[in-house]
Amino acid sequence: MSASRHPFTKLLARTLVVAALTGAFSLTDAGSPSRATAAPVPAPAATYDVDECVEELPLAYRDRVRCGTLTVPERRGDGADPERTLELPVTIIESNSADPAADPLVIPTGGPDGVTTGELPSFLADAEWATDGRDLILIEQRGGLRAEPSLACPELSLTQFIDDGTLLSGDAADVRRVRQIERCRDRLTEDGVDLGAYTSAATAADLAELRAVLGYDAWNLYARSYSSRLALTTMRDRPDGLRAVILDGAYPPQLNRYEAAPAATLDALSALLARCESVERCRTAYPELRESLEDVLDRAADAPITIEATAPVERSALRVELTDAAVLDGLTSALRDPRSARILPFVIDQLSAGNDDVILPLVEANLAGFEARTGLELSLECAEEVPFNDDARIQEALGADPLLDHLRVPPVREECEAWGVAALGDNERAAVTSGIPTLIATGGLDPQTPPSWAATAAEGLSQGFVVDFANMGQGAVWRADFDACAASVAAAFLRDPTVAPSAPCIGRAASTAFLTTADIDPSSAMYRLDRDLARDRDPVQLGLAAVLLLALGATLVYGMSYGVMWLARRRGPAPEGAVLAASVAAAANLAYAGALAAIAIRADPVLLDFGLPAGAWPLVLLPFVGIASTIVLVVLLVRAWRGGDGTSGHRVALSLAAVASIVFAVWLLARGFLSL
Repeated sequence: MSASRHPFTKLLARTLVVAALTGAFSLTDAGSPSRATAAPVPAPAATYDVDECVEELPLAYRDRVRCGTLTVPERRGDGADPERTLELPVTIIESNSADPAADPLVIPTGGPDGVTTGELPSFLADAEWATDGRDLILIEQRGGLRAEPSLACPELSLTQFIDDGTLLSGDAADVRRVRQIERCRDRLTEDGVDLGAYTSAATAADLAELRAVLGYDAWNLYARSYSSRLALTTMRDRPDGLRAVILDGAYPPQLNRYEAAPAATLDALSALLARCESVERCRTAYPELRESLEDVLDRAADAPITIEATAPVERSALRVELTDAAVLDGLTSALRDPRSARILPFVIDQLSAGNDDVILPLVEANLAGFEARTGLELSLECAEEVPFNDDARIQEALGADPLLDHLRVPPVREECEAWGVAALGDNERAAVTSGIPTLIATGGLDPQTPPSWAATAAEGLSQGFVVDFANMGQGAVWRADFDACAASVAAAFLRDPTVAPSAPCIGRAASTAFLTTADIDPSSAMYRLDRDLARDRDPVQLGLAAVLLLALGATLVYGMSYGVMWLARRRGPAPEGAVLAASVAAAANLAYAGALAAIAIRADPVLLDFGLPAGAWPLVLLPFVGIASTIVLVVLLVRAWRGGDGTSGHRVALSLAAVASIVFAVWLLARGFLSL
């Protein structure tokens, strides 16, 4: 039985048999930038259907995007069930150029920690280095979230690891994870999914068939993180038509990742410490940064750090207990983004000083990206990686530095036993030897695909070029932060992949602009405010903020109008002094709200996640002016209601103004703005 159809509305169907096309493609030398040579590709019946795009696209881009579905066999070769097929969404972004190159850039998506088709708006906005010269093709790899069937495991979602409002950790989380993996496995296998069919080699064959059915003689391949291993597998198994390859971080198949991960973590942390030492303002602010890091990890090992966070989907309160391993993982994960790396010395110093709340933004960032080993990752890891790692070598690697005493290796063998796929042969672990031009971009702060792995991958690539972007994290060419130098290098490589990268910016990276206590008054108040109002658009908080601002604004207008009348008559029907007190309170509160809005618009967004700009501290006086004026107002109103001063209408209006100012003060206090 075929897998269910992808939920796109069919506009036009055109079915092409790969067998009829492969013979029409001429093969040239693998070292050529235009074509590559390989043994003939087997001829399964792959089809491509044009579909309606389901992504929300900006109006300016809608004419540039086309969508479709590639249908491929779940298994290839003898004994495969021809009725078991997979449907892989494809998105084609047309080039900005009126005369684009004939060889597009293809990006496999949907893999573990890889690009997803949900990132389409970012491609449209930030991938000009590619789309200025050629079309861009995104294909969801088999088993990905938007493929059909998907190996997504809702059984492994964050909610499955929450008990009584607390996120499970340590051994309790491990036991729960293995149990949930078994449940996901059972559900998928009952649906007829062959968990062993989702391999890098199978996806490489899918890519070859997509090129054939779309009719391209040659194309280029971009890959990031895990997908770089897929790209190297494609270079080895299906090199036909590969003009050039960009590896944005390298994960070579011959490398035993769990044995190499401790050194990668240590290298990234050492790079951060060295960069802080090389920048005077960071060195001066944190002269003993490594010692502070060791103190933080030792403290968390003795007693977990408790953080009161918010669950990303349910928006409910969530208690997170951070062990030393969790703290180390959170800090090293943040190194993947160079913008986060700028703040890490500050975070380490604040944690060392006992300000545990400082790590909240990093904790919630990890919660938002929570992935407790999806089904696709399990199929890949358990077939291609975990069985080839040696426990003794892992322990030896963990003993290389005291910092690594706090690194925890997940129970991957138990997870793989629960998942139940067989290990592949040693040939899947063979180093790739190829003459296809390959750019390997690596970030000096990348803890997951570090520069040393790029060197390993390049050993068998006769036309491999390794470029290190020292201050970047994972995905130097394209990820969360745009780097003009890396983008220009990638663009030049695509124009002529036979020429070694030689941009003047290479090797001239500016020093990291670290943020220190000289820049920040520590507080999570601005982060929480931005999270609730801007990012999550919490209706309760938005409604409360709107009502308070309207009430304060109305109070100020009322006070100004009353003042004009009082100046004309030198008397008025309101309790004496009460209107002035209400107006001062409203003005101070509105001024504070306006100042916070101005800071949110103009200040460094990374800084605001961890506090207010250091020079903004006088603004904290404004709400206290408002509180003092509100106290005066309340006293005057109590006297007025008891003595019957002023008209009842003015007493009611002023009482409402007092309530608004009191609620605003309580709201500020609850959100931490009165403790800056």
